[in-house]
Amino acid sequence: MSDLGPSLSPQARLRRLAISMAAVLLALLVVVAGLPALRQDALALLSAPTPTPPPTPVVAEPTFLTTQIGVFAPAPAHAGDAVTVVIRLQAAYDGHDPQRSYSVATTITLYGPFASLAALQGAVASRPDGPPSGPGLPIEGDLSTTITAFDSGDLTSIFTLPRPLSPGFYDYVVIVTLNGSRAAARADVPLQIVAGG
Repeated sequence: MSDLGPSLSPQARLRRLAISMAAVLLALLVVVAGLPALRQDALALLSAPTPTPPPTPVVAEPTFLTTQIGVFAPAPAHAGDAVTVVIRLQAAYDGHDPQRSYSVATTITLYGPFASLAALQGAVASRPDGPPSGPGLPIEGDLSTTITAFDSGDLTSIFTLPRPLSPGFYDYVVIVTLNGSRAAARADVPLQIVAGG
């Protein structure tokens, strides 16, 4: 007997060695058998498609408007004179637009007075997307209506030039807009108010 315990016989050593080798071989077999599944999982993770966001709902193109505006006024115009505004409307819309009916609104405003026609024209040219600077005088009246798909028609209204108006040149601005649309139509008509009106 030694301090390390009884010595094993050659047969016992061979048996222990065979058991150890069998255990190692079994462990290797388990690892090798699992490699294809691991490879497939790794490939699946690498090749998985990027999740796509949900599609954005399609919004119908806003209805748009073709408009002709005519303003008829005496020249020279005097305060109290009648001015006729004729607006010809033509609507068009996207075929998928479920609404197909839009309200049309009209605003009429006087800007001025300007000392000369050249001064008025310069003010309009400097601001093509908006009215001339300075306070405007709204012209009261209702030219609002509703227009449906591919509808057309004329709106006619007569307005009286408000009192009092100083002599000079005025910018008579008519703007027609269609609710829900980016389109707008505009007309700038110079009016001259003379003294003694």
